[in-house]
Amino acid sequence: MKTDILETLQYSKNLIISPDMDGFMTAKLLERFNGSKIVGSYDKNILCLADGINPEECLFVDCDMNRQEYVSLGNHMRLLDDNMSVESFNPNVHFGVTTYTDKFPYATAFLISFATEVSLSEQDLIRMAFADSTLKNMEKYSDNMRNWSTRMDHPAVKYITDNSDIARRNDAQARFDYVDQSFTSKRYGKERYLDTLNNALAGQEMAFEPLVQGMKYMCDKVGINTVIRYNRDIVSYAEIFGGEYSVTYDQEVEWK
Repeated sequence: MKTDILETLQYSKNLIISPDMDGFMTAKLLERFNGSKIVGSYDKNILCLADGINPEECLFVDCDMNRQEYVSLGNHMRLLDDNMSVESFNPNVHFGVTTYTDKFPYATAFLISFATEVSLSEQDLIRMAFADSTLKNMEKYSDNMRNWSTRMDHPAVKYITDNSDIARRNDAQARFDYVDQSFTSKRYGKERYLDTLNNALAGQEMAFEPLVQGMKYMCDKVGINTVIRYNRDIVSYAEIFGGEYSVTYDQEVEWK
């Protein structure tokens, strides 16, 4: 798995990230690893880009794209036979996982830290544990998390599976400090969305180019038959619960 992740990371140092804690932490680790910088964000159906950026030349991280021209590294549950680029990486596809309850239960940042072996501070561990409620997942999905930990021998993973009192106290404090996983809101209009996200990137001292373009695409929640039937028309998708999928179509909609 480590070799395949590293091969995907070679695609580009220009990152398009999810605008949440996992996306931010993933970008932090990749900046430390190879000098990557953020040039865009993708939030299920909202794509924001810096000036002059072609997303086909970027690496989508903490995103699961479904187009051959978009290379991504994500952890969402998806079909084993779809339109994912051969240069992309997804742990569930890698290990042939077909049951939702067996899906990868950690944040994407754990894949990055495992593969790159960059140094981690205590604050990094706390924020990674908070990302995607990873530590909180130990309450209901501890067996699955320990199963996946055998595939990722890494201190950050051990921090989660040990599930110590200190780790839980740190997580409670992180939930108080950050309140929400996302650094912006899909309820905002375009200008406010971009301003809020750029301010968050600056405030978190991320390596980034200002995001100036914003596009919104049609999305829906559908069953597996629709995903299969229209797979070539779907830009990105993920199973969000057993048999239910969140999909984004290649159809831009108005966003003011």
